[in-house]
Amino acid sequence: MKKPVLFVCTTLLALTLAVPAAQQLTEATASAMSNYKIKGEVQVQTGGYRHVVIIKNKTRDWLSCEVWTDIDPQPPQSARVGPRNKREVIIRTQAEQDEFIPFGYCRNN
Repeated sequence: MKKPVLFVCTTLLALTLAVPAAQQLTEATASAMSNYKIKGEVQVQTGGYRHVVIIKNKTRDWLSCEVWTDIDPQPPQSARVGPRNKREVIIRTQAEQDEFIPFGYCRNN
């Protein structure tokens, strides 16, 4: 009878300590992500759609980025974005789909 009670108490204590640590990690990740923004844009053209991923750099540093979409996951496209600037990366020129999900990450140079 003592072992299950001890297990429950230990588990509750571990969860109580883990929640603030996870919250701090989430806030740190959100802070890093707020330095740039990645979004997708579908441009209508003759014969289909163009998929463009737009990277907006909010920092004073150059960023090296890798971007891709759910439709074209490989290979990722590389791009450098200047300080407080934005860059459009064309992923697909003759797409049949009129929507996609952009993905990517950036790091300081």
